Amino acid sequence: MKTFPEGFLWGATVSAHKVEGGNFDNDWWRWEQRPGHIADGSTSVRAADHFHCYEEDFALARKLGLNALLISLEWSRIQPVIDVFDEAAMQHYVNVVDCLRREGIEPVCVLHDTTRPVWFAEAGGWRGSGAVVYFEHYVDRVAEALGQKCRWWIPILEPEFRLAMSHIEGAWPGGRGRVGGALRNMAQAHARAYHALHGVRTDAQVGVSVRTGVMLPLDDQSPWDARAARRVRERRHHRFLEMLRVEHGSDTHYDFLGVSYYGRQSVRFSPFEIRRQFARPVDGAGRPVALDRTQADPRGLHEILEEMGRYNVPLIITGNGVAVRQDGERCAYLLEHLWVLQHAIEQGADVRGYFHDTLLDGFEWALGLQARHGLIHVDWETQARTPNGSAFLFQDICRTGEIRMGTLSRFCPGWQPPIPEDA
Repeated sequence: MKTFPEGFLWGATVSAHKVEGGNFDNDWWRWEQRPGHIADGSTSVRAADHFHCYEEDFALARKLGLNALLISLEWSRIQPVIDVFDEAAMQHYVNVVDCLRREGIEPVCVLHDTTRPVWFAEAGGWRGSGAVVYFEHYVDRVAEALGQKCRWWIPILEPEFRLAMSHIEGAWPGGRGRVGGALRNMAQAHARAYHALHGVRTDAQVGVSVRTGVMLPLDDQSPWDARAARRVRERRHHRFLEMLRVEHGSDTHYDFLGVSYYGRQSVRFSPFEIRRQFARPVDGAGRPVALDRTQADPRGLHEILEEMGRYNVPLIITGNGVAVRQDGERCAYLLEHLWVLQHAIEQGADVRGYFHDTLLDGFEWALGLQARHGLIHVDWETQARTPNGSAFLFQDICRTGEIRMGTLSRFCPGWQPPIPEDA
């Protein structure tokens, strides 16, 4: 039996653009209209219709035992034009947070998750000279409306990773180019958001979000591949945090670290990939893959938590999940990661919560609607919600705070827990 700490946050993610539908004023909506950008040719026009179904979805989340949800606000709804804030949209998110409170669910609010208002993108996005001020005005408006209602905040979700997907990979909207200036602007914007949110609520918890993974050299006998893998890992895990330190000295401007983890990648030295700093993620055969393509590696989570623990702030797993064809695979994935997570906590990792990615099936960026990550299955024709077996497995763990042997035998018969490397 594996037991988690009292007060642990058990949740799932709800990304606005992926599930709301009807977000037409951001750069991703335009991106979706161009042939070849989305693998299955779908768009987010309706998605899971969460914008209208959030009360139903939150009630279901509570029935499934969740006590927290990581939700994002759609910036382009709240500020569709550079000098216009949509009060109806802002009130909608007030209602969303109030609904979560009524259900006894702790909201963790993300201010900027992947999509950018069209006007912001046209002004240069995060590379634009006005980016920091624009974001500050947006944060001030949200803090005024929600600062007293929400304690937990992530100003910008996975900044380094999202810039890389846009400007290095060219797989997301934004255009290729250097990321240094954009990341510096993001660091300044985060720091201003930190002060704004703490100014409204002194006990606010404002965190930095980092996309992590185990980076392995394709050829473990090659010093070139080894250096390339280390370079990718340092950039992905620590560059934004280092940018904050350089810009703001000893004042860290974060109260916790949100760590997302999806597995491992192989990396090879690539002498002609200047834009990628001579390091290329590849599959086992050495063929190039996208930055977001990983292989499950539950044991690697322990290693990541040790690495990120060096910052001496609480950690929250803010994203961990997989798209599968058979839900039994998701059950095994969930159990393996939670088993390793609990072992890491036993060994001293200060982890305060776990958020499965995602609560609902949704529009999974370049993969479209075909990739189903949700604990809850969504029928795209009827919008009917049906919890998967993995949702009921997660329900039992959330409610009891334990991984019980009876639960294992019911949902994953024959499953064997991974043996910790230090056992």
